[in-house]
Amino acid sequence: MTGHLRGELWPQDRWGRVLNAGVDSSQLSQAAWLLGEEAADLASERFGQKLHSVYLSGPAARGRAGGAAAFVLLRLGETGLASGAWATAAAAELRRRHPDIGPTSISVFRWRDVFSTDGAFSPARFRLGVNSVCVAGRDVGRLIAPQRLDDAASNPAIIAFQSRMWGAAKKAGAAARPARVRAAAMDAGHAVLAAGFSMVMSAEQAYSEDLDLRRDFFALAHPDHKGAIHQAYNMAVRPVDDPRAVLTFIESICKWMSPMIDDWLNAHNPQRAETLRV
Repeated sequence: MTGHLRGELWPQDRWGRVLNAGVDSSQLSQAAWLLGEEAADLASERFGQKLHSVYLSGPAARGRAGGAAAFVLLRLGETGLASGAWATAAAAELRRRHPDIGPTSISVFRWRDVFSTDGAFSPARFRLGVNSVCVAGRDVGRLIAPQRLDDAASNPAIIAFQSRMWGAAKKAGAAARPARVRAAAMDAGHAVLAAGFSMVMSAEQAYSEDLDLRRDFFALAHPDHKGAIHQAYNMAVRPVDDPRAVLTFIESICKWMSPMIDDWLNAHNPQRAETLRV
């Protein structure tokens, strides 16, 4: 019987900037590599000459179990609505083909989403820079400098907290199928852990996407909420299928975390901008 696989902190350079934790493509598991190739095939069919490259992210990019994300980078523009609908359908197809991989999603980035020219932080560039493996096309990793752990890097998960929790509550309240309720519970748990860790990340100058470390860093900084953050972790890794339990969890978390997030935003992002200048 194997024990729980403990999370890891991302590697950093001598200045404390976060490096890419993704393994070399040759070290991907066969299942992860196959999923990446199929994601690239689906993207090529959909975008043709607009497609620049495809990346595997998430735990699978580090040779670990727990899910995968595919990032599709386009040379030319594509409306968010059009690419978003395709990404949802394509991710569902990959989950059907590869149920053993775990939760799988697809995100479509335009070139200007990654290499912004206005000096604003780019969530897309951060994601590609800290946890990605190129599986098709030309790797842009050499164009992405090591990522700083500052307010701009913390902001995306914090600013998205309310909408993610509202979306999870809506899904849990409307879903009749247990699988949909569990998905809502998992979404809510991930949102809490992401926002909670982001509020302490800059001070700690440490980065991880592993849920147990995100939980533990927040609990150390806010011991009064240790029980609640452990509940969020359990909801993310062992989601329940009782919609009332999920809605109660969301309500109880938001009562204390929403004011905490408002305090963080008042101090670091009073304009509530989705992206901050670096």
